[in-house]
Amino acid sequence: MSVKQRTETLARPVRRSVRTLREERAAYAFLLPSIIGTAAFVLLPILMSLILGFTSWNPVKSISEIQFSGLENFKTMLGDERVKAAIVNNIKYTITYVPITIILATIFAALLNKLVYGKVPLRMMIFMPYICSLVSVAVVWTVLFYPTEAGPVNAILHNVFGVEDVPKWFTSSKYAMAGIIAMSIWHDVGYYTIIILANMQGLSQDVYEAASIDGASRFQSFTRVTVPMLKPTLFFCVTLATINSFKVFDQINIITEGGPRFATTVLVQAIYYYAFKEFKFGYASAIAVVLFVLVFAVTLILQKIEKKFSD
Repeated sequence: MSVKQRTETLARPVRRSVRTLREERAAYAFLLPSIIGTAAFVLLPILMSLILGFTSWNPVKSISEIQFSGLENFKTMLGDERVKAAIVNNIKYTITYVPITIILATIFAALLNKLVYGKVPLRMMIFMPYICSLVSVAVVWTVLFYPTEAGPVNAILHNVFGVEDVPKWFTSSKYAMAGIIAMSIWHDVGYYTIIILANMQGLSQDVYEAASIDGASRFQSFTRVTVPMLKPTLFFCVTLATINSFKVFDQINIITEGGPRFATTVLVQAIYYYAFKEFKFGYASAIAVVLFVLVFAVTLILQKIEKKFSD
């Protein structure tokens, strides 16, 4: 075969075999249910919320009653005390919940990674709250932090520590958000601990041996070796925790319903209130659009910070 014939042969497009085509079709067939579900229950609701955010519609009425209102819903939000309180509370919740949760998860992961005995039971104890239903957890915490001296926590504060004016906890605007944050940290810290621990166990031991030879202590090895090598994992956990912090709803709706006096009202709870209690679907959708923009903006900022620290 001449050089010209070989060149023409190599230049011909490689035809895929019948078996390859069948495998591709089978792969797409397995993906189809997931694609349909994502389109129907994620993409379509997002698109509908974006459209309804510029309308005025009561779902009790027919779809034909939908009226285009332009930016009126967004203008109304500027003077809405519930929405303004929700944004402030969401920010407070995020800047408190995220760092404490990730720091505790990193510490727990480091301790579990160094332990020789009792690793499995301790992992189960830390991870167990996360697999519990938030509804059941919220009910238990409501009982534990009952606002009078009859509650277990207040009974200990009063009888053991001699506190006369016990906190009202979830019925007090001063302590309600702190109680919600504490419950959320207790519930979620195990999840992030497992993620960090799994990546921590995959780190190369040669680096630790080199650090030990150079005279680094355990604390120095952790701060100057472990943490820098876990940067991608930690940024992933921070991003995930931040997104989840903006979606907090269950525990707040069960325990306080956003009260007292908007002290625990967050954006998702405000969306629920206006959509299913006042039946203002257009206005609730506008708040959902604001929530989406906030989460998207925060995610982009975190990605830029990650790239800056990775360089």
